[in-house]
Amino acid sequence: MTPSRLLLPFSWLYGAAVALRNLAFDIGLAGVEKCQVPVISVGNISAGGTGKTPFVVELVSFLQKLGRKPAVLSRGYGRRSKGFQVVSNGIQRCAEAITAGDEPALFAEKLNGVPVVVDEKRVRGARKAVELFSPDVIVLDDGFQHRSLFRDCDIVLMTAEELTMPAALLPAGYRREPLRALKRAHLIVVSKCTDLEEFRKASADLQSRFHLPVIGLRTSMEKIRELGTRKEFDREALRGKKVVAFSGIADASSFDSTLDGLGANVLAHHRFRDHHWYTSDDLRKIGESFQAGGAEFLATTEKDMVRLGDGVGSLERLPIVGIEVRSEIIAGESELQAVLRKVFGEN
Repeated sequence: MTPSRLLLPFSWLYGAAVALRNLAFDIGLAGVEKCQVPVISVGNISAGGTGKTPFVVELVSFLQKLGRKPAVLSRGYGRRSKGFQVVSNGIQRCAEAITAGDEPALFAEKLNGVPVVVDEKRVRGARKAVELFSPDVIVLDDGFQHRSLFRDCDIVLMTAEELTMPAALLPAGYRREPLRALKRAHLIVVSKCTDLEEFRKASADLQSRFHLPVIGLRTSMEKIRELGTRKEFDREALRGKKVVAFSGIADASSFDSTLDGLGANVLAHHRFRDHHWYTSDDLRKIGESFQAGGAEFLATTEKDMVRLGDGVGSLERLPIVGIEVRSEIIAGESELQAVLRKVFGEN
């Protein structure tokens, strides 16, 4: 019996609890509070790895281009603090990554003019965000399962691969909810598409099952930056170079693909759990791997760069670069616009 099969009874219990909770919301037994402004949730039905973070950045930028004043609300998963906290007031960052969480800190870094707040109690967080910053829309990060805050629009990300993966829920599998939970969504985003053909197949499958608008998303490398100096490198900088990689993200294989696309000669990839905060021992082992292999660069993700900050310890004198990625809509932009028009009551 494999470990995942040993965990199946726990997945059944988890699934029963999820079903009962959703039923309570569906029939009105669980309370739902509506925010003073529209709320757009971006979430998924799996335990990460769908490219949600770059899509939130893309969506917020899209809303800004439409003349909207968005604010971002996140739980701040993995942060070493509790309660409501302003991560960015739209002008400058107001909290360190360790107290804000890596994803909110990244939002604060990449989204100019956009307030970013965190609160494990999303209803309270939305209320305070409106009081402090007067946005005309809240973008709720990772909110699909957080149903106590009313959403005017639920956007759910999933990869094409998820349609064929085993259906087991946590902890035996990777799903937070069964595929049928997509019926609650207003828009499905097929992320990390390799090409239009992959998107078309996934879109046809999803539309036949759920009759919802579907858009396609491609994630691509945007910049290579040096940690600390923020110096930008040419995209060919890693081609043929000996690289030791390290990452603490849900889908480490996607980082492998990015480095492969950049032509890097990856000697080793040190993988850590999602949202991992690096210890001095972690950094020492990464440094030893760099020295032993005669590497020329250490490479990591932009989320990991945020978590590292200036605390690189024994890696201080080594060349560390972060790979920044962006999401690009490759199909269905008109569907996204139509959904957003409904959110704002526009024809």
